[in-house]
Amino acid sequence: MTRLSRTLAIVLRAIDYSETSQVVHLYTREHGKLHCIAKGSKRAKSSFHGAFDLLGVYDVIRLEKQPGELDLLTKAESVKEFRNVRRDFARFSVACGFAELVDEMTGEALPQPDLFDLLHGGIRRLDEDGPIPETLFSFTARALRILGFEPRLGECGVCGARPPGTEAYFSARDGGIVCARCVPRDPTRILLTRPVFDAMTAYAAGKRFNLDSVPNLPKDLWRAFDYYLRHLLQGRPLKSMKSEEISNIF
Repeated sequence: MTRLSRTLAIVLRAIDYSETSQVVHLYTREHGKLHCIAKGSKRAKSSFHGAFDLLGVYDVIRLEKQPGELDLLTKAESVKEFRNVRRDFARFSVACGFAELVDEMTGEALPQPDLFDLLHGGIRRLDEDGPIPETLFSFTARALRILGFEPRLGECGVCGARPPGTEAYFSARDGGIVCARCVPRDPTRILLTRPVFDAMTAYAAGKRFNLDSVPNLPKDLWRAFDYYLRHLLQGRPLKSMKSEEISNIF
């Protein structure tokens, strides 16, 4: 059984399906991620008023199909284009990384309203000239918490104690911190300083952190997030936020 529904959606990905049509991955507050086809969206005259743009916010009407089939978009109106983000390569790369993370780490039709609000707010903040590093770290940490992948940062995963000293291992396979006394067997482990863990904890809680408090903290913090995300994505980096490109913003 099919039915029409209307919703606000953010474009996570837009793929050319033919000379005139697109397959689009949308993220919505009420329905989660949706895979849809927009027939004729690339025609000059259509009910879509042009092709769908990555990161754009649209008011869409879709014909819901059976599970496993692409929903059919019948109409769409652009609500927000985030033009300032598109004018700045660094901001656009980070915003695309937000969309890619949501696309890669969510299942279809599993609504998570907090994640929609976080994605929309993160892109809007970049569009309004918000600080890139802080926006990047806040979005990543809070997204991991919402998705249920927040790493363990308060105590050692082996002995259960708060790691002494100023350094501890971060082991993705062990789910977070392992103190220097309980050296993890994970060969991919990395050694990080306490301020990195403190910053990750603060951002996950929606708080701010002074990134100037320690030399090279932004780079070390992104190194930790990138390492952990690669583990969650089975070794694949986020294409939109390659380490060598993102490191240039710090």
